[in-house]
Amino acid sequence: FLFEQYSNSFQLRAIMVNIKESYRQLGLDEKSAQLKLQSHMLSEMLNQKDIMVPNLGVAQERLKDKEIFLVLDDVDRLEQLDALAKETRWFGPRSRIIITTQDLRVLEAHGINHIYKVDFPSTHEAFQMVCIYAFGQKNPEYDFTELVWEVANLASQLPLGLKVMGSHFKRKSKQEWKNALPSLKNRLHADIVSVLK
Repeated sequence: FLFEQYSNSFQLRAIMVNIKESYRQLGLDEKSAQLKLQSHMLSEMLNQKDIMVPNLGVAQERLKDKEIFLVLDDVDRLEQLDALAKETRWFGPRSRIIITTQDLRVLEAHGINHIYKVDFPSTHEAFQMVCIYAFGQKNPEYDFTELVWEVANLASQLPLGLKVMGSHFKRKSKQEWKNALPSLKNRLHADIVSVLK
């Protein structure tokens, strides 16, 4: 939501999702992995495929005067931050970088002072999130209230689960909701856990 709301007011923007997994899959030495991350970041920022960064410092040189909006999702190692946003002077004035992590120590070790802890949505907010993804509005269509509550509870107030479940039911009839819920009860937990790992 933040990216969609704010990114258009910046010269360059990118979301780098699931950095932890991407970094792990590279299986390279630290410098090579950092070069790959920087190449990917530049490709995303400049909307060009397969930009190659030959050495550390090239990405910073290309972005130092640009006002950027960058989201780094699921960072779990200091080396990842060192590769992508080691210093604020790598980017132009008024740039914004949002980092998501499950390990606050990574942020603290990097010297990041502005840390915002995000809580899970309330049960009412979870209900509304399912409605937004399923119906495009904060309230359910007629006679879907009970089913929406069931879906919201199934997703355990996890934002990703609420999005996946709500989107799954978009444009579905009440009967399709009823038919799908039993199998989703069995499958959902495994799907969310695999994404969160």
